[in-house]
Amino acid sequence: MRKVFLAKTVSMALTGEKDRQQRAKEMLDSDYQDFGLVIAHEDGRPYEERQIAFLLRKLTDATGLPPVVFHSLRHCSASLKLQIGGGNIKAVQGDTGHAQSRMVTDLYAHTNNEERRRLTEKVEADFFQKRADVPQEKPLDNSAEQAYRLLQENPDIAKLIIATLQKQTQQ
Repeated sequence: MRKVFLAKTVSMALTGEKDRQQRAKEMLDSDYQDFGLVIAHEDGRPYEERQIAFLLRKLTDATGLPPVVFHSLRHCSASLKLQIGGGNIKAVQGDTGHAQSRMVTDLYAHTNNEERRRLTEKVEADFFQKRADVPQEKPLDNSAEQAYRLLQENPDIAKLIIATLQKQTQQ
């Protein structure tokens, strides 16, 4: 047993299905075969694998999506959750029920060109452009300027030099 978190849309769809099943149970009474399923035929019977495949094929044909097998939906869901969740492998592992996080990374952690493009843009903005915003030190023209900057950055050295010069002028 594990805790499953559902998106509001999914939760509403499942609640609607549960309500539909309840109405069917009341209407069919003893003819309803209750197997305790989340999704079932009108009379409560479970769907067979070939029926699910037929309905999925019908859906993909109607929408122009590429044909897939039912398990592809799980794969797609996990891959999207990784992408949307910023690569949070442990959260996706909890949703998929895999015992090892390596299963999630090996099976579902695909990259796509859009993600790679966004990563490149992020590197440009967060690294290269921020580096360009940092004021670059101007090369010094001569040693007097270098000495002046060194003294500004190290006031203790400046005090020592001034004290030394004062001693020399007093002698």
